Amino acid sequence: VGQDSSVPGILAKPVNPYVPLAKFKPPALPQKLVARPRLTQRIAAPAILISTPSGFGKTTLVNEWRQACGMPVTWVTLKPDDNHPQQFWATLVMTLKTLQPNFGQGWLSQLFSVSPSLFADAITSFSNEIIRITDELHVPGICLVMEDFHHIQQPEIHAALQIWLQQIPPQFRLIITSNMKFPFSLGDLRARGQVAELKIDDLRFTLEEGLEFLKLHTPGQPLAYSEMQALIKRTEGWAAGLVLATSILSQQDNRSRVTEIFTGAHIFLREFFMESVLHQQSKDVRDFLLRTSILEYLTGPLCNAVTGRTDGAEMLQHLWEESLFMERLEEPGRYRYHEMFAEMLRIQLQEQFAAEITRLHRKAAKWYRLSASPIEAIHHFLLGKAWEDAAVAIESVAPDELARVGESARLLRWIQQLPEVVILYHKKLLFLYLRLASLVLPSKEVEDFVIRAEKGINTMSASEKTLALQETLAETRHFRQFRTAGAPTLLGLHNSMEDEAVGQMLEGILHSQRDSRLNLVKAEASVFEVYQAALAKKHLFSILVAGGTWANLAFSQGRLKRSQHIAQQVLQQAHELTDRLPEPASIALTVLSGIKFEWNQIAQARQLLDQAATLDPHPIRMDASINMAILRAKIQSIQGDGEAALSTIETARALNPRYPSNIWDDQDLAAYQALFHLHQGDLTEADKLLGTGWEIDQFPFSAFVHASLLMDQNRNFAAEEILRRLLDQYPSSAYWMPMLRVRVKLSFALLNQQKVNQARQSMAEATRMAAPEFFVRPFLAPGPQIPMLLSLVLHTEDINPGTRSFIQGTLAQLGHRDGPHNPSNQNTSEQLAIAASISPREREILQAVSIGLSNQEIADKYSISASTVKTHIENIFRKLDVSNRTQAIGKAHALGLFEMLAK
Repeated sequence: VGQDSSVPGILAKPVNPYVPLAKFKPPALPQKLVARPRLTQRIAAPAILISTPSGFGKTTLVNEWRQACGMPVTWVTLKPDDNHPQQFWATLVMTLKTLQPNFGQGWLSQLFSVSPSLFADAITSFSNEIIRITDELHVPGICLVMEDFHHIQQPEIHAALQIWLQQIPPQFRLIITSNMKFPFSLGDLRARGQVAELKIDDLRFTLEEGLEFLKLHTPGQPLAYSEMQALIKRTEGWAAGLVLATSILSQQDNRSRVTEIFTGAHIFLREFFMESVLHQQSKDVRDFLLRTSILEYLTGPLCNAVTGRTDGAEMLQHLWEESLFMERLEEPGRYRYHEMFAEMLRIQLQEQFAAEITRLHRKAAKWYRLSASPIEAIHHFLLGKAWEDAAVAIESVAPDELARVGESARLLRWIQQLPEVVILYHKKLLFLYLRLASLVLPSKEVEDFVIRAEKGINTMSASEKTLALQETLAETRHFRQFRTAGAPTLLGLHNSMEDEAVGQMLEGILHSQRDSRLNLVKAEASVFEVYQAALAKKHLFSILVAGGTWANLAFSQGRLKRSQHIAQQVLQQAHELTDRLPEPASIALTVLSGIKFEWNQIAQARQLLDQAATLDPHPIRMDASINMAILRAKIQSIQGDGEAALSTIETARALNPRYPSNIWDDQDLAAYQALFHLHQGDLTEADKLLGTGWEIDQFPFSAFVHASLLMDQNRNFAAEEILRRLLDQYPSSAYWMPMLRVRVKLSFALLNQQKVNQARQSMAEATRMAAPEFFVRPFLAPGPQIPMLLSLVLHTEDINPGTRSFIQGTLAQLGHRDGPHNPSNQNTSEQLAIAASISPREREILQAVSIGLSNQEIADKYSISASTVKTHIENIFRKLDVSNRTQAIGKAHALGLFEMLAK
C-alpha cells in the first residue's frame, strides 16, 4: 500500500511491510486454566469492548472464548507503530488476510483517496469485504480480535472506528481490548444492543475463581483457606497479582507469612507497577500519584489540600481514563487506588519524599476535621504523629464506635498506635483500652501494659504525679485485682454514668469468657445478664459480643435450636440498630455456620462461614479467628479435602504463639491437627501431635482425640475409660465440644469390645439427646457401626416417635431405610439384635444350657425355681426363633453369640 499525502487531516506515512507473524497469532492458553463461563458467555454482541489495567486477564479471557466460539477468529496485537491511520488500516487488512488472502485488494487506496465527506462510504465498502469473505469461507461469521488498543491514540482512527461500530455486519464480531478507557460514544450502540462492555469489576476474579487459581498454581501443600481468601482480597481479584503471589509462594518455606510478605513493597510487585505504569507517566503525574498515595479515598478538594494544587479533580479524571489502577466510586468525583498499587506508591514516596510524609498526613487530617469526618481525621493524625490531636479525636468518637457503630477493632487499633504515655493522660482511653484489650488480646500483653504503666508512674517525682496520673494508677491497680483475684466488678474510675454502664457490660463479658473453659452453665448465666443490659441500653457492640457469646455457649452444650434462635435474634437486633453488620456480628454468623454443619447442611454452613470471614477477614479477637479456622477445617474434611483441612489448622496453630487466644490453647489446636491426621489414617503423626503430660480436666478435646486414637489402635477398653471420665467430668459439655460426640464415640468403643447391650444403651441415649435438636452430624461417621447400632436401637428400644423419626432419617442419609441392607452386614446386624435382646439372666441360662445342665441343675446353680428357668428358656427359644435346646445352641454358635455374650 503506497503513501497518500492528499487526504486532509492525515499525515502520509509509509506502511511497514515487514510485520512479524507473531503479531497475528493469539498467545497460547495457560496449561492450568481457570474457566470463566460467566464472562465468556457475555462475549455475544457484535462489538465487545474490554478495558482494564494490565494483568486482569483480558487476553486469556478472549483466548478462552476463541477456543470454543465455533467461528474463524483472526487476531492482531497492536503496537505503537500502528498509531497512524494508514498503518492501522493496513494492519487490519493484513490481519484479515490470514483468513482470506485476497481480502481488501485495493480497499486501502480507496479509503485514503476519498474526501472526508465520503469516508463513511469507504467504511461501508470495508464491511462489504468482510461479508464477501464470510460467504467465500462458507461460515456463519468471523471474528477480529484487536488487542492492546491503548496504543492507538490518533483521533482520525478513533473517528473511523466510531463510524464502523455503527455498521458492523451481522456476520462479524469485533473484540477490542485496551488498558485504557475507550474513546468511543456508545450510547446509541448500547441502546441497540450492539455492544457489550467488560470492565475491571467484571474481570476481577471472584472468590471461587481465585480459590481455584491458587489451588491449581500453588505447589506442594495447599494454602489454608483463610490465607487464600486474604490473598484474593488483597489483590482485589487482579489475576496478575495472584500470578505474582504464586511466584513468591514458590520461594517461601513459611507459608503462614505469605500475606505479610505479599504487599506492594515486594520487589516482584514494585517492578511490575513501576515498569508497566509509573515509568510511563510524566514527572507531574508521578508526583501527584506519590503525594496522594497516602489517601484511602481521593477527591479533587482533598488532593488539592494535600498537594497544594488546584487541578485535583481534573487530574483524577485523567488518571481514571488512563486506567492507572484506579477505581471510580459511586459518589461523584470520588476515587481510590488499587490497594497494592497504592502500597507501591507509598514505598516510592518514602524513598523520594520521606521528609514530606508527616506533613502530608497532617494536611489531610486537618482537611477531614474541617469537613466533619473524624474517623478519617484520626487515621491521618495517627500517621502524622499528631498524638494529642489523635487522642482527643478518638475520645470524641469512642462512645459512638461501640454503641452505634458496634466496632471495637478499629477503636482498639487506634488506641494501640498512641504512645502509652498519651494513653495514661487520657482516662477514658485507658478505661476502654484495658477492657477491650482484655476481651480480645492475649492476657500477657494486657498485663505487661499495666506493669509498664504502674512502673512509669511510680518512678515519677511527687510533683510529676498529677491528679490525673494518680487516678490512672488507681485504675490500673483495681484492674489488676480484677484480673488476678477475679473480683466481681471493677471499682476503677469512670468518667460518667454511661462509662460505668459500658464498663459493667464489658466486665461481664470478661467474666463469661473466663468461665467458659470451666463451667459453661455459669458462663451462660453471666453473659445473659450482660446481653439483657446491652439490649436495654441499645449498646450495639455489647449486644453483638454478649449475644454471640451466649449463642456460642448454648451451641457448646448441644442446644442447637436455642443457639440458632439466639444468634438470629442478635443479628436481627443489629439490623434494627444499624444499616450494616459490624465485625462482631461474625461471632453469631460463625455459630450459625456451626449449627448448619451439625445439621449436615454443609453448603449453608460454608456460605455462613464465608459471610463471617468477609465481615471480619482479620479478626482482632484470636478466639474468633480460631473458631472460624476449626469450622473451616471440619467442612473441608467432610468435603474430602483432608490436606486443606490440615493446612487450615496448621496455619491457625502457627499464628497462635504470636497472637495467643484467651480460650484456645496450643494443645487444643495440636489435638485438632491430630484428629485430621486420624481421618487420613496417619496414626503415628496423630500420636506425636497429641503428646503427653496433659490432663483431661484441662484439655477435654485432647482426651476425646486420644480416645479416638486408642480405638484406631484397637485399644477400646482404654478408650472407654477416657470417654466415661469425660462424660462424668463435663455433664454440660466442654467449650465447642458437645458431649453428644463423646457418647456416640463411647458406643463405638463398647461395640468394638462386643459389649452389645451397653453399646445399644449408649447409642439410645445419644439418639434421645440428638433427636430434639436434629443433631445429626456425629452419627454420620464412616464405617458399619453407626447403621448397625441405629438399627439395633430402632428395633429393640422403647423410643418415642420423634427419636424414631430421627433415627430413620439418619439411616436414610447413610443410605439405609431402617437398617443396614447390605447382605454382607446382615448376619452382624442379626447377631447384634439378638445379643442385645437377651437379658443378663437369660445369657447365664443360655450358657448353662450349652454345657448340658438340666432345668433343675440350672435352678440350683442360680438359686431360682425350675419354673422360672423354664420361662427363661422359652424366652430364649422365642428370641432365637428355635424350638429346642439343640437348635438354640446351634444357632447361638452360628451367630457367634457365646463370644459376644462372654463380653
